[in-house]
Amino acid sequence: MQKGQVDSAKRRALNLFDKWNDVANVVEKYTGYYYELEGIIEDAVECGIQQALNDFKRLDSEIE
Repeated sequence: MQKGQVDSAKRRALNLFDKWNDVANVVEKYTGYYYELEGIIEDAVECGIQQALNDFKRLDSEIE
């Protein structure tokens, strides 16, 4: 999978999060919590892609 495809998948997931959050108003936009949730969503997309391709690599957020 190419970087552009990964970026597109992340953008789609983040757009869905924003659409949900605009309705639910759970997290105020552009706050620390908002950016933390965006990071979690991006990691989840990466995990899904890796699983689909059977190509596991540790994410930066997994390395302590």
